[in-house]
Amino acid sequence: MKQFFRLLALLLALSTLISAFVACDDAENVETESQSVSETEEVETKEVVPEYVEKNNYGESFYLNILPDVNPPDYYWVEESENDALSESIFTRQQKVHEYLGVEVVGVKTGNFQNYITPFKTAVKNKDGSVDTLLTHVCTGVPGLITEQYLQDLANLEGVNLDADYWNSDFMDALSLGDKVFLGFSDFNILYTHVIAFNKDMMEQYADVLTTSVYDMVREYTWTLDEMIKLANLVYIDTTSDGKTPDDTFGFTGTQWVPWIGFMNACDVQIVDIDEAGNYAVSLMNEKNQEKTAILVEKLADLAKSDCSYLDYKTSAANTVPITSGRVLLNMASTYGVVKFLDYELNFGVLPYPMFDTDQKDVGYRSLQWGGYITVPSYLRNSTMVGETLDVLAFYSKDVTITFYEKLLGKQVADAPDDKAMLDIVWDSVCTDFGQTYAEVINTSLLYLLPDVTYEGSGKNLASTVRQYESSANKAIIKFVKKINAISK
Repeated sequence: MKQFFRLLALLLALSTLISAFVACDDAENVETESQSVSETEEVETKEVVPEYVEKNNYGESFYLNILPDVNPPDYYWVEESENDALSESIFTRQQKVHEYLGVEVVGVKTGNFQNYITPFKTAVKNKDGSVDTLLTHVCTGVPGLITEQYLQDLANLEGVNLDADYWNSDFMDALSLGDKVFLGFSDFNILYTHVIAFNKDMMEQYADVLTTSVYDMVREYTWTLDEMIKLANLVYIDTTSDGKTPDDTFGFTGTQWVPWIGFMNACDVQIVDIDEAGNYAVSLMNEKNQEKTAILVEKLADLAKSDCSYLDYKTSAANTVPITSGRVLLNMASTYGVVKFLDYELNFGVLPYPMFDTDQKDVGYRSLQWGGYITVPSYLRNSTMVGETLDVLAFYSKDVTITFYEKLLGKQVADAPDDKAMLDIVWDSVCTDFGQTYAEVINTSLLYLLPDVTYEGSGKNLASTVRQYESSANKAIIKFVKKINAISK
């Protein structure tokens, strides 16, 4: 019996000891879990700040001059939030810049594309400090600003990290001259390019003809020029039975001018490229592009003449049949213009411009940028402040991009996943062309070659038109590059 009680006492002691250990372990677990929750909360509430720019308090204003012709000012700067998502996100970005750097961003509208250069040059000459950054035109005035030394190299600007993922290095490399980067492009730039908008309700009517959806064509890299033309040719209804008039129903519409040029870059045909000798030269009819350019011109000329299309050459889009009429399947639309569709009862989607053929898969989709560039004047009151402000503005632009998408779509991004994915592709494929940006150097006739030789009744021959300008353009390019190299020394 004594042994039994000793054993019982031992068991009780062990039980008490085990309970104590468990209690202690539980307490440690509770503490650990509490710490884990605390750490999680800390991670969730921790402010995301720029990696490359240290917090500062400059107590200065940053004067952002904006050319409104190609850069809608209220897409870049707002005086106050106007209770809509886009202005709220832009205003919040400005507040973040102010909190992080002590810099107040001040937006200033310039004149139009024909006269914005003169006051900018005057401000730089007078060193009055009224311009810290200028958002330019895509080509007008840009070459002269560089050769006349009104702009400085962004690569030398303190506080800017052009290698950061919110700067588009490929885009800027395409426009760099020697080792100089005079024209910047970052997440701060709101995309101005063109897309193929389509009427979703009309597209449903032709679903049985399509082996796959247009969205899947894009994803599978089968969205080509031929497929777009084939789709357009499905639709032509002579509504009034009196021949082709604006009252009919069409497969393809738009302005055969600036939007038309986008097909060139979309099909990976550059106006100007680097030749085998390493020099910039007109490349439209070189060995690499000659056959492709000729085929592209032929196909687009046929599309322009087809009954399925109603195009307006060179003037206003108001003279064509708009997609908002409900009688158009496919329409060339600017990313800014898509917003206007929201005023109509139109169920629309967006697609990138098509590739030339499926062999272009390695290159992918290409969307020609038509907005301006970030430039910095050669005179600055505070170079470091300007550089850091540009970097922080780009860093805090992700939310602005999302709300821009939603403004285009007229709904939350989550409610239009396919169209959001298409806009991602368009945004990621944005490109430029040396010949577009420096068109004033080579002759603007080469920039507008595609619409000029393909509109109905043109009468112009591709090869002879290129030959007319090619030699003088190449000489002008050489002279232009020499000036830049002289500045660099």
